Amino acid sequence: MKQMKQMKQMKQMKQNKLKNSLSCLSYVMLAILIAVGVNAYGATTKLTAEQVAQKAASVITTTKGLSATFSINSQGRVSNGSVKSAGNKFVVLMPEVSTWYNGKSLYTYNPRTSETTVTIPTAQELAESNPLLYVRSGAAGFTCRFSTVKRQGKYVVDLLPKDKKSGLKKLVFTINSTTFQIEKILVTTASGNVTVDVKTMKTGITIPVSEFEYPSKKYPRAEIVDLR
Repeated sequence: MKQMKQMKQMKQMKQNKLKNSLSCLSYVMLAILIAVGVNAYGATTKLTAEQVAQKAASVITTTKGLSATFSINSQGRVSNGSVKSAGNKFVVLMPEVSTWYNGKSLYTYNPRTSETTVTIPTAQELAESNPLLYVRSGAAGFTCRFSTVKRQGKYVVDLLPKDKKSGLKKLVFTINSTTFQIEKILVTTASGNVTVDVKTMKTGITIPVSEFEYPSKKYPRAEIVDLR
């Protein structure tokens, strides 16, 4: 009996030792997993300026449809407007000028002259009509770097054009670090600075194709200047 009791005690001691060993091993494994997880998380969050610009572009390019409101400051003159886009089509409405691009022709209405100009636009003309197109291009054609200006919860990215003859000197994007939505665009050209503050933005919405066509019935007295 005494021998059997000793054998049970020895067996229990071995089981406890094994349990302690497994427990220690589990803590070690947990520590390793945490360390790997932290390193992996750190690696994914340490984005380059180019990657940040590309993520901001993907918010616009991958959405079904987009609607935004903004204010634009050009050499001290401030104006409010709205933009809707889907694919390569867009409409921008402002008090001074409104534009419609159906993917082929650009219609620009000037209420002061009651004229509507129709053109086959260049990429630069499209970007001047719709500032969000600067974001849509991502980092293509630019050298990207993080700005020396720091803002909490934001990425501030400087984009320097590789084509020195484009007339564009620099773009500065202020991007929400959580949603990667663009919040501000600073455009610097030879003629000065233009700042676009994006006030609201909705993505994933359905926009009728008809909204990207020039509403001729709305402006029946407008003179059409067709430069195509």
